[in-house]
Amino acid sequence: MARSVQRPAILFTLACLFAVPRTTHAQSAIGGVVRDSSGAVLPGVTVEASSDVLIERARSVVTDGQGQYRIVDLRPGVYTVTFTLVGFQVFRRNGVELPGNFTATINAEMRVGGIEESVTVSGQSPVVDVQSAARITVLTRDTLDAIPTGRTIQGLGQLVVGVTLNVPDVGGSRAMQQTYMSVHGLSSSQVTTQVDGMMVNGLDGDGAVQNYFNNMMSQEMAYQTAGAGTDVSGGGVRLNMIPKEGGNRFSGAFFGAWSDGAWQSDNLTQSLKDRGLSAPDKISKIYDFNASVGGPVKKDRVWVFASARRWGVDAPIADTFYTPAGSNYSMTYPQCKSGTIHCEQGIDDQHIKSALARLTWQVSPRNKLGMYYDRVGKDRGHGMNAGDDPATASQIWTSPNYSTGSVKWTSTSSSRLLIEGGYSFNIERYNIVNQPGIDQQPGTAAWYAGASRRDLNLGTHYASLDQNLGQYPDRYNLQGSASYVTGSHNVKAGAQWNWGPYRRTRVGNADLIQRYRNGLPDSVAVYNTPIEWTDRLNADLGIFAQDAVTLKRLTVNFGARWEYFNSEVSASTSPPGRFVPTRSFDTIPMPVWTDLAPRFGVDYDLFGDAKTAIKAGINRYELAQTINFADQFNPLVLTSANLSWTDLNQDDVAQGELGCVYLTTGCEINFAQMPQNFGVRPLVSPNPDIKRVYNVETTVGVQHELLSGVQLNASWFHRTFHNLPRQTNTLQSFSDYTLVTVVSPLDGSLIPMNNVSRAALTRINNVVSTDDSQKEWYNGYEVSFNARLPHGAMLFGGTTSERMLWTLCNEESNPNNLLFCDARNSNIPLRTQFKLAGSYPLPYGVQISGVLQSIPGYLLGCTGAPCNIPSPTTLPNVNTQPGQGTVWSISPTTRYATDCKGPCAPGAVVIPNMSAATLNVPLVAPGTEYAERVGQLDISLAKWFPIGAMRIQGQFDMFNMLNRSDVLSVRSLNFGTMSYMQPSSVLQGRILRLAMQVKW
Repeated sequence: MARSVQRPAILFTLACLFAVPRTTHAQSAIGGVVRDSSGAVLPGVTVEASSDVLIERARSVVTDGQGQYRIVDLRPGVYTVTFTLVGFQVFRRNGVELPGNFTATINAEMRVGGIEESVTVSGQSPVVDVQSAARITVLTRDTLDAIPTGRTIQGLGQLVVGVTLNVPDVGGSRAMQQTYMSVHGLSSSQVTTQVDGMMVNGLDGDGAVQNYFNNMMSQEMAYQTAGAGTDVSGGGVRLNMIPKEGGNRFSGAFFGAWSDGAWQSDNLTQSLKDRGLSAPDKISKIYDFNASVGGPVKKDRVWVFASARRWGVDAPIADTFYTPAGSNYSMTYPQCKSGTIHCEQGIDDQHIKSALARLTWQVSPRNKLGMYYDRVGKDRGHGMNAGDDPATASQIWTSPNYSTGSVKWTSTSSSRLLIEGGYSFNIERYNIVNQPGIDQQPGTAAWYAGASRRDLNLGTHYASLDQNLGQYPDRYNLQGSASYVTGSHNVKAGAQWNWGPYRRTRVGNADLIQRYRNGLPDSVAVYNTPIEWTDRLNADLGIFAQDAVTLKRLTVNFGARWEYFNSEVSASTSPPGRFVPTRSFDTIPMPVWTDLAPRFGVDYDLFGDAKTAIKAGINRYELAQTINFADQFNPLVLTSANLSWTDLNQDDVAQGELGCVYLTTGCEINFAQMPQNFGVRPLVSPNPDIKRVYNVETTVGVQHELLSGVQLNASWFHRTFHNLPRQTNTLQSFSDYTLVTVVSPLDGSLIPMNNVSRAALTRINNVVSTDDSQKEWYNGYEVSFNARLPHGAMLFGGTTSERMLWTLCNEESNPNNLLFCDARNSNIPLRTQFKLAGSYPLPYGVQISGVLQSIPGYLLGCTGAPCNIPSPTTLPNVNTQPGQGTVWSISPTTRYATDCKGPCAPGAVVIPNMSAATLNVPLVAPGTEYAERVGQLDISLAKWFPIGAMRIQGQFDMFNMLNRSDVLSVRSLNFGTMSYMQPSSVLQGRILRLAMQVKW
């Protein structure tokens, strides 16, 4: 039914795209006021902006009755602005540098005279935007080429003040496996990614997972970190890649770089060894070869641009080892770590290739068509983490189809009306499978014996992947826009619709994971595999309108976005498995949300000289999402249950089938702990009245031109979250739990825990509802600057201090979730980052550039992309507490140590008659344990050599120049185990890179 509704709805939207005005897409503008020599405003002045970056060469408007004008939809570049009016001298302003996503204020004073007379002036281009409250950092092509980075959208994003990556990138070492951007309390799923204003977000991870973009496709990259307009849903980082289009002459570029593992410095310190790290993260090689060419098919009419890129990283992974052939991994891995035997470190070998083509066609003087297609192929030979066996538990990753593309029509219908419309897509289909020979035929003895094995205390993983994965998300987007612009008004309105399916598969040996503690069998995690399921985003529709009104020095931006969100669990069938029968489910429609999100911002030109602007805004953003909401309610989504396992015959194979009696011959798994209806019906469902999560962003700041070309910003950011969800197990209540006092092995303190009754343990019917008593809020303070210095030097950077707090204390089913539920009582620290980047020309044509970052330590125990900042969509688990912190993972047989601290009984069982297979007892408040600060200094030296019409640059880069070894993550927060607080990843040691750039 959803599909039948979707088709006419799409047709309706296509009609609306051109019938309804809409906001322009993240391009730049030039505006101002024209006066005569007496100070009186001049209406009717023709204002023309001309530049080689415009395929039509020039664009013009006429000043309104207040003498104001605004020329919109301008590409970044250098412009000449010309003012013409009969009876007055022509006034011309040369050399106006216009970055992306910026409104440059160019005022003019015209003198009486003949039109054949002219006055030409040059001056410093404006650096303060007095007409927008948005916070935007623009990285020009010169910056992209000069600053030493890994040349990915995330690696470049880490230069931006306020942006945090979940893992820092050192010299491109993270170029193959994405890092994720978050800003001002919003996780990576709230990032909006655009190419030329066209949305190209993926469907995976609620839009957090992005494609791999060709670096040379972009002329500029604009990172917006606050004040997003009505043309986007989420309020997180908004990245707009402004593409190269070609030009009226053929030109090209090449970038080639190589980093060799033999050149890398060793940063394994004695301190890291003392904490249990034996082999840190390294590189074997990093390479990047990127070429582009563009030019005219027909001058001033048709331009083409093409680019190809091949880049890769071979990286030894911390504490991964190839154990001797035929040996028992659990026995020999500790010997590899200790150096008792020599073992080769595991290498994660990855490479990506990209081919991109773009066409720009000036169909007529007022109409332009632009389109591009980028196809990416990614291969990964051994994906793994610390403790994984490279031979048996590493991933092979292939990508049948990674691609993005768009088609966009732009029509300048008049000097005041601009219309745009287009289609874009992001496809990210990939497979993650076992190494050859690991997968076994279901039901065979080898299949049972080939189960994945994990040691909870040692942090090791071997024998097989947990499951083979098939991930096939497709996202499609239609959008259209129009802007009606006068000098004092900029009215924008329009619509955006995106949709797509996400099909997934899972299959694994034995349909379970065997779990150990220090090599001894402990429990199994049984799964509902094999499964194949699909979730579908039927419609994420936004219809919006806004106006920017300029009243002398004051510009008021106001508007609203109406959103319609419709998703579903699609009809699916999965075959039978070891623990589940054949399952078929019809389509399950999700609650449909309609919401109105107002946006408001003001800018005041304090002195009227466009050099100081007071800015403020208050904006509502709905939680940007795709299919994660529907997925949690899919009856075929991957589901597991932890059950006790006793290896009766000591053959290291977990035996037992549904219905068997625990601890009898052939029944080593305690199925009495399995949830009722496991795998045959959804264990989680939404309350029909559940509401969409949203947040309200409040900003206050000032932007000031401190010196010529030097912009200074100071801002305060406040964000509150609303309509937070709460999960309640309707088949359990507090009366099903018995209070048990656990003595902390960390400090001897008393921890109130609750043991669920055996009768209630398997009763699960989780309902997710909106709970207005749940609160979450963010505060951030930011100071930044951007300086265009003489002789082509540049410098930008700043500092951000921030903190997120929450109260999630309205629990009704599991009293264990009340522990540490109020973060205000946990002394969560204010976290401060500092960033500085720039370049400076030295004598003899040498240029030095660099990046300095000092980032607060990463949240320990953070295993997912968004968890570095608490997510309002995270639901409490029925057996573990929300958030991150040191825990004591216990089983029904766990006993206190003979020398235990506090009022404990040495050697006694911690929780007598414990019903669950495992229970994590929180010892430290979540959100309070962080690794040490991360400091990173990257330096580059380069020199250009002109050779005829060609320029060649030799480049030497040094990443992590100080060879720091800051810890990024740990193996576990499971207190009392060998893996507790043991570093699993550290900052890459000093990496040297030789590079070359060619431009012609």
